[in-house]
Amino acid sequence: MQLNKIYAKTAKGLEEIQTRIHKLPANLRRLLIMVDGHSTAAEMINRLTTLGEVELALDQLATGGFIAVPASKSAAPDPAAPPAPPEFDLDQAKSLIHSILLAAMGPTAAHRIECVEATTTPEQLRIELEVIRDILSKVLSQSQAEQVWQQLAPIMPPLEQPASIPTQSTTPVATAVPTFNLDKAKGFIRSILLGAMGPTAARRIERIEATTPPEHLRVELDAIRDMLPKVISKRQAEQTWRQLEPIMISLGAPAPAPDAKTSASAPVPVVPHTYIGP
Repeated sequence: MQLNKIYAKTAKGLEEIQTRIHKLPANLRRLLIMVDGHSTAAEMINRLTTLGEVELALDQLATGGFIAVPASKSAAPDPAAPPAPPEFDLDQAKSLIHSILLAAMGPTAAHRIECVEATTTPEQLRIELEVIRDILSKVLSQSQAEQVWQQLAPIMPPLEQPASIPTQSTTPVATAVPTFNLDKAKGFIRSILLGAMGPTAARRIERIEATTPPEHLRVELDAIRDMLPKVISKRQAEQTWRQLEPIMISLGAPAPAPDAKTSASAPVPVVPHTYIGP
């Protein structure tokens, strides 16, 4: 192995982090998470001595197709062009949150770390960080909670900027409508319920897993929306429903948050969205 090489995660590596489909051993998975596309192999070997034989593990990840050296770009950048903003690294953010929570809360952070690992988009990670911010003051002293949040706050993903209004075109452009992914929706619901309710969510998760058409899943989400305020606090119920509501919207129409008052005005038509998985 050339120690000056800089490795980055491949599509296969990202898939393993999100789904664990390739079932990497724990030591290789931890190292895969730490591959950032910026550090050389030598820097990783020196920095990650606690992970064991890092050089051998990097070779195994490269041989398995989980990491690779990105191809260099032939075209030189335009010096007059403004620098592109750095892309948010979701895996690196999750790894840093993992370390901070373990250092602050010890083994009691395991469940919340699982919820962080289950996120697949920056917006989902932002929601988890907001939940963590509320939890810290309940499990730590005020000074400790403030210190931990000072470490976590810089990781908060930036809010997505609204898209600019496209110029009007006389020629309509056909866009492909993605198919609703029922299995990914179920997996996301399962992780959210476990994060909010723990083992008491087992029966409800079984019902979710048993659904087959999307319409059945919508019925189960309706039931979950009504059930949440009865088993957790109102604030937790609202936070949990905010994470589940996008799936409900993708199934046809948004549903009100738990305990929300229904409006007496005429219903407003909703443009259906399509949920293709987190």
